[in-house]
Amino acid sequence: MGLSARFSKDPEIRSQGPLYAVEAKKLLKDDLEHICVENIQACILIGNICLGDSDPDAESLYFVLANRMAQILTLGVVNPADDGVTRETKTRVWWTCFIIDTWASGGSNLSRQFKFELKQPRVPMDETVFFHMKQGDPDVSIAEWKPGLWGHMVKLVEIYVQIQDLNKHLVETAEWDEDSIEDAVRDLAVALVAFEQNLEPEIRYSEVNLARHVSKGLGRTFMAFHLGYHHYCTLLFYQYLDHNRPFTINGKAYADRCKLHATIFCDILKASREQKGAEALYNIVGHITVVSSSVLLHTYLFGEAHELPDSRRRLESNLESLVQLRSYWSSVELMIKRLVIFQNNCMRSLSRNTHRFDRWMVKFLSEHALALDEKTDELPNPWLATGLETMAESTRLERSRVTQSIITNMQNLEYI
Repeated sequence: MGLSARFSKDPEIRSQGPLYAVEAKKLLKDDLEHICVENIQACILIGNICLGDSDPDAESLYFVLANRMAQILTLGVVNPADDGVTRETKTRVWWTCFIIDTWASGGSNLSRQFKFELKQPRVPMDETVFFHMKQGDPDVSIAEWKPGLWGHMVKLVEIYVQIQDLNKHLVETAEWDEDSIEDAVRDLAVALVAFEQNLEPEIRYSEVNLARHVSKGLGRTFMAFHLGYHHYCTLLFYQYLDHNRPFTINGKAYADRCKLHATIFCDILKASREQKGAEALYNIVGHITVVSSSVLLHTYLFGEAHELPDSRRRLESNLESLVQLRSYWSSVELMIKRLVIFQNNCMRSLSRNTHRFDRWMVKFLSEHALALDEKTDELPNPWLATGLETMAESTRLERSRVTQSIITNMQNLEYI
């Protein structure tokens, strides 16, 4: 109730959410030394409450407890005595901890607890099959088993781990080896394309498949999966929005792919608002929407005239989602402030340096749990200082004022 009360339409129930959360924490602390699946689940729920309340230290603590309990219980190791429901439940809890560890560690710039191992448990099975299993049922046979949405999500997050590591490596390296970077990006791009191409037809994104998953009660999971895919693709190619990077053969194509995935993300997010049963209202959507919006800002600032209407429309659509999310999660206000700071940087720079891929940018893209300071290492623009701005700079100044107005207006809106 401490987590779900915020979604109630009844103001009285919503107001009780913090009280439920306090009581949940008390009950868990009283039983914390009891290492069991139920307490792992409790740690995960309370960690998400802390995330939503902008308490990243407590969030990390509860998630670490969940991860360590899962490892102590060796949930990733099959127990022949378990029935099908118990085995699958343990599997899902194990992989949930893996996904949380990947996101939470990156969000707070902390070391991950889960390391890659050659021998791993199978990924979660098809959700519909699992939902129809009863206590005492045997495990699904190898012939009948197939991965579900969460199973595909695990495989996708394994690629995301490599993208995280690549971006972190880049900002920690003084001199970049462009050939090595290009090879790494190409390999990950191939992996993402292959991943999408190998999906079963009914898993791929389409209006028909969305309706099918909504009818099975899986619409929200379906949307989360596809939003995640396009976010990871956006992150992989984001460095190529930096106009100061040396020329590479695939640089322009990768920048275009970054913008493409950011726009697809926006369109899927819009569909989630319009389709009942497919709402994307979990907390981290706020952060990944901000990342998508920063790419749309790039298109609006530097794009061709014919690109402006669509990029503005999509930016406004993303901001509508942020306003909606802010009504449920107070932490989204901080995510919105990150976008405001990003926009302020664009206003100050007004050069082709607004999306420079540096330590500050990686913090903006990945470390969502940490405060983002204004960027202070930009040199003043000499053209602006003397009033001798070029025509291009004058155009970007005018466009930047438009995006600033859009974002400022969004900050003052309330979701109804």
